[in-house]
Amino acid sequence: MSYVLGALGVALPLLVALPGIGEFRRRPLNDTYRSVAPGQFARLSQGDTHYVLTGPESGELVVCIHGLTAPAAVFHALARHLVAQGKRVLIYDLYGRGYSARPRALQTPAFFTRQLHELLAALKLEGPMTLLGYSLGAMVAVQFAAEMPERVSRLVLLAPAGIESELSPIVDWTAQNRGLGDWLFHLVFPKAHRQNVIESSDTRSEVPEIDQLHLDELDRRGYVRSVLSSLRGCLQEPQEAQHRRIAGLGIPVQAIWGGQDRMVPAGTMEQLASWNPNVEQRLIEDAWHGLPHTHARDVARLVLGQELAREFG
Repeated sequence: MSYVLGALGVALPLLVALPGIGEFRRRPLNDTYRSVAPGQFARLSQGDTHYVLTGPESGELVVCIHGLTAPAAVFHALARHLVAQGKRVLIYDLYGRGYSARPRALQTPAFFTRQLHELLAALKLEGPMTLLGYSLGAMVAVQFAAEMPERVSRLVLLAPAGIESELSPIVDWTAQNRGLGDWLFHLVFPKAHRQNVIESSDTRSEVPEIDQLHLDELDRRGYVRSVLSSLRGCLQEPQEAQHRRIAGLGIPVQAIWGGQDRMVPAGTMEQLASWNPNVEQRLIEDAWHGLPHTHARDVARLVLGQELAREFG
């Protein structure tokens, strides 16, 4: 019995410490890591934000906001297609992802909206713009449009979160329970996410490096904590009020869905239409949740619509 108690006395503290050990072993976001980043950095109130701004200065501005787990690189192919058609495109890493800072703050739509507002101010980008939000990024785009409608000429939502709950029971439990929930998420999420990235790999991707970039995120300190913070701050409540406000303001909204998406299923289209009957909805039948990079050409064609002047090269 004393041997068992002794073993438990050693094992339990080690088990409790495992998430912290894992986080300590991850590489910090330092100048060496950032030195290889494409684009530039803006010093904002919560830390540096990494961004890439491309296309002619005279082109209509399209701001792309990525999702929960992938960095802004998920838009590399889509940005190229839009720039080829004369658009000016801004992609940037949300706090906690890619090369951007990892502040310790609850990551709500309002938190991310502040980041975007400060970034636009730092870059002196003032005119009305198209906001293109993907998954979690759609929630940021919707929040921004509801708060500052005069800045937004159009909303494009790709597989938008914030309409119906997409969380599994165990993820929902970890999001709602601090302490033990933090411990469980830090212990389980890295392995589960790594497996999901491997199993979801798609040879159709127009961003061939995206899987490796996804996996690299797991090796960066502050990433897992940031994902959990966004689950708690963004994905617990639907954005019905914001969508209804946008509908009342008459802001044009286009929603693009993947027909094979299991994370944000296309059936959510009906709920969105009930909040905003004027939304233009499009379905890419063979696309899953990764449609911004697996179907970048198709997404670009839908976004451009009647503006499309020539076929892509």
